[in-house]
Amino acid sequence: MAKVILLSPPYLDLYGKLNKAAGRYFPLGLGYIASFLRKYGSHSVQIYEPEAQSLSYADLEKIIRDNRPDIVGLTCSTPNFFRAVRLALAVKNNSDAKVIIGGVHASALPEFIAENYPELIDCVVVGEGEITMLELVRAYENNESIEGIKGIVHRSGNKTIRTETRPFINELDSIPFPARDLIPQKLFIPNLHNARHKSCLTLLTSRGCPFNCSFCASRIVSGKKYRTHSAEYVLEEIQMLKTDFNARQLLITDDTFTIDHERLEKICRGMIDKKIGLEWFCFSQVSSVNREMLSLMKKAGCYNIGFGIESGDEDILRKMGKPIKPEKALEAVRFANEIGMKTQAFYIFGTPGETKQQMVETIQFAKKVGATLAFFNMLVPYPGTKDFHHFFSNIPLGKIEWEKFVAVGEECILTNSDVSQKEMEKLIASANLTYYMDPRRIANLLFHIRTFYEFSNYIKGGISLLKQILKWFKYNSG
Repeated sequence: MAKVILLSPPYLDLYGKLNKAAGRYFPLGLGYIASFLRKYGSHSVQIYEPEAQSLSYADLEKIIRDNRPDIVGLTCSTPNFFRAVRLALAVKNNSDAKVIIGGVHASALPEFIAENYPELIDCVVVGEGEITMLELVRAYENNESIEGIKGIVHRSGNKTIRTETRPFINELDSIPFPARDLIPQKLFIPNLHNARHKSCLTLLTSRGCPFNCSFCASRIVSGKKYRTHSAEYVLEEIQMLKTDFNARQLLITDDTFTIDHERLEKICRGMIDKKIGLEWFCFSQVSSVNREMLSLMKKAGCYNIGFGIESGDEDILRKMGKPIKPEKALEAVRFANEIGMKTQAFYIFGTPGETKQQMVETIQFAKKVGATLAFFNMLVPYPGTKDFHHFFSNIPLGKIEWEKFVAVGEECILTNSDVSQKEMEKLIASANLTYYMDPRRIANLLFHIRTFYEFSNYIKGGISLLKQILKWFKYNSG
């Protein structure tokens, strides 16, 4: 039995003025790996999430020294990659543990990481981590070669070795529920705009996305094939979250929860028949819902739904690889609004070739769509995406400031966009200001508030957004 510690690097400070509105989420990816290692390998596993548990780097160093793990697994996204490197250094300075890194950034740039951090990182996991981690832990525990393990990149002498691609897990129900017991769930909170109840937990019911958006990096880890947990598995997990963890609200974090209508209907009817009584949020594609399905979802507890609309310009949508038309976005949000759901619409500015006029027209389109909340974001072209290749293919990877790749960041990182960084930031600031200063928008938002906790979080979130808007205007004036 090996002793394994799984770590998630800190990230909240990267949001700048908006960090007060950012959530702290249980690291589901590490949770799945932990439960998989415990079930299929009987290994001893611990998980630490520094921000939720208020752990400093010094605290983590003490944990490493005291526990003397055999293996430490790190996950990272692009903006907190350097924090993962710092954690790897802390592990190497305080133990003899093997360090394994995975996650979306590692999966996108495994050779770069293996070649540039050979003294800190022993192996990079590419793609899904459950089976690969189980095999790596077994190999390291028994002092065996890792050469035959699929889905990894590592150094062997002066060579970088990439092994055969790891097939994706098709039978997702074979994976146990995430090991949420390893960290008190009360420590985690959602983004302020999604927080209706204090007891709010996350779950993931599917993997893979069949769409091909130019800006999205999720398929780097999970692939394009849409794979799902069965409706029975999902309902059992939801019931467990209510019974064992006292959940009152759920955030379903699937890229698109509404693709498979047959499965979705089984889940919704199961929640209704079992009288689950939880309120929940999910993401959807505007082309994958209709009024009937939205009505059933609302009866099952879905009070809040998010749509990736991205743009009001059909040509830009085509460049993004989004298989939707603006008219469909208007229809989907209207259906959800009419049946009383809170709606969220997400827009992205900075697609290659997008003009300032097209951005302005998207802002006007967003007002026409009329979602309860609208999020105007500057494009962040993550490694492994088509947009990253467009904007950063000529820049050496070692010179890129990864910590600026924040999804809802303070500054535009597109140095060679058709619209300047300064103009982009001012446009985003203006879009937010004009959208939320509309009395009808404020009234609509207030109409959907049901708890004092929700109300107080909107106040906090609004203050954070206002501070960021003022900062954008201040830095880009003149």
